Amino acid sequence: MKKRTLSILTAIIAVSALLAGCGGGGSSAAKAESNAYYDDGLGYAAAEAYDYSDDVYEYEEPVEEESSAEYKAAGSDSDVATDEEIQSNSNRKLIKTVNLTAETREFDSLIANVTDRIESLGGYAQSTEIHGNSYGSQGERSAFIVARIPAQKLDSFVQGITEQSNITSKNESAEDVTLQYADVEAHKESLKIEQERLNQLLEQADNLENIIELENRLTQVRYEIESYESRLRTMNNQVVYATVNLNVHEVREYTPEPVIEPTFGERIAAGFIESCENAWELIQDFIVGFVSILPTLLVVLVILAVIFLIIFGIIRLIISIARKSAKNRPPKSGNQPKGKKVVATAVSTPPAAKPEEAGKAPAAEENKEN
Repeated sequence: MKKRTLSILTAIIAVSALLAGCGGGGSSAAKAESNAYYDDGLGYAAAEAYDYSDDVYEYEEPVEEESSAEYKAAGSDSDVATDEEIQSNSNRKLIKTVNLTAETREFDSLIANVTDRIESLGGYAQSTEIHGNSYGSQGERSAFIVARIPAQKLDSFVQGITEQSNITSKNESAEDVTLQYADVEAHKESLKIEQERLNQLLEQADNLENIIELENRLTQVRYEIESYESRLRTMNNQVVYATVNLNVHEVREYTPEPVIEPTFGERIAAGFIESCENAWELIQDFIVGFVSILPTLLVVLVILAVIFLIIFGIIRLIISIARKSAKNRPPKSGNQPKGKKVVATAVSTPPAAKPEEAGKAPAAEENKEN
């Protein structure tokens, strides 16, 4: 009876080890678990306790049927979705990460708005670091914020930061962990099946050594299940909440955008357009300046006209006074002999002869001489 119990124990443990290897789809992790299982001594102890000369086959059929059913539950090659089917599924698991570097002239306002935005979108700030002194001192401040934002609202959050600051660097990435998630989940389900079988064997075991070995293996299986569940929770968190690494720098002036060198034709067109714009601006400035200075110019012209009239009047007055003084002045006395009156005789000059008479006069004189 004891030998038969050990035979059953050995067969069930061997099948459980086979399930642990097949549940991972033949992966290296499942093989490592199987090796660790035998390294612990459980497999070798069971094999040594099993007597091959007294094989009992009456339990093999039900064990194989149960193992076949359990294997299908864990996922066989025919039931497990292929890589293409998982990748084409609309419910892919993507881990999104955004790296942003922003400049701002209103550091306090931007940090407060980012914090409020994270909370309003249902996310949380994983870490926040602020360095530097206040604005206007020797160095500007900087901040590094790791924000976890719901993946559906990631674009809205990034757009809000873009509108409130000057983005100098932006990097987005999405890691597809659908296959990795399915593989970890399959390992966990396989280990749960093994855990159930170990619990059943532990209830049937009547040897202290076997009980200790079964409990050791059961402890290891529980630890591995918790490890896989922790990995699944971590991946779920990374999928549901996108990660935003935000670097904020306080600056006095924003970094200018990179300048693209224009072509020769673009330079000619730009120069002509600029020249026309400058000419039109010059005309506008002249009109505006002329209209603006027109009242002042009129006042200046009136003042100049008054000054001109005053000066002109003074000059005319001086001239009229000079003429009057010249008329009233007595004649100058000359060196004339006393007692004699000087008689002024008018010397009359004959009128000029006409051109026709001028030609006849010489001829008449010649006739008289003859």
